[in-house]
Amino acid sequence: MEPQKKNRPNSLVIILFALIILMIVIYFILVMFFPTVFDLMNTGEIKPIPQNE
Repeated sequence: MEPQKKNRPNSLVIILFALIILMIVIYFILVMFFPTVFDLMNTGEIKPIPQNE
């Protein structure tokens, strides 16, 4: 019996998948150590316009 070839995804797919996971992990590490950086980011929340009259 010959050993069957494993059905593995392309190496580029594996690298991209690993990069996405790595970016998520780095994001959570940054949020834990530098929360003020993400507090100052514009999240697109609606803020009232101050009345200058």
